[in-house]
Amino acid sequence: MYCSNCGALVPAGRCPACDVMPTTSASGRDDATTGLVLASFWRRAGSRVADDLLLIIPGVVIFALVAALSNVVVAWIAFFALTGGYVIGFLIGPAGQTLGGRVASTRVRDARSGKMITLRQASLRWGFVTLYGSLELAGSHWAYAVVAFSLIDNLYLFVDPRRQTLHDKFASTIVVMA
Repeated sequence: MYCSNCGALVPAGRCPACDVMPTTSASGRDDATTGLVLASFWRRAGSRVADDLLLIIPGVVIFALVAALSNVVVAWIAFFALTGGYVIGFLIGPAGQTLGGRVASTRVRDARSGKMITLRQASLRWGFVTLYGSLELAGSHWAYAVVAFSLIDNLYLFVDPRRQTLHDKFASTIVVMA
């Protein structure tokens, strides 16, 4: 089992690295591979809402400034760069969680080891969601299909035993309780 606090391997008892006793989930949804407590849909949704609320003002300001100085396409690129820097920067940090993850007490971990995720995993995870998010903005006749895929991605955790979404599977990550 891996420590849910620091990710260290805990053979039995307290974590040798941070002296915390590993916990089990009240819902009984511990991950069989890593031993970590999987985050529920509502925790994940709370994290997403908190991050979206946190990014809305700087995102609108960046978008408006860049759109005024250049064009809408460049403004969207700047907006996605802002969100990418935020998400990737926090996910590869020592806590492995965004500020929304701190609010919801969730963090993203490697699906195989339960340890912190890499820059590559954080980039793949963010890029997967951003790709279909940017396609939704294109306004093409495929927009409904992209929205449907977005819903399937985010609701997939209800049928997955490890509560992974498609973007989690793509990046080999899981979302656990902090």
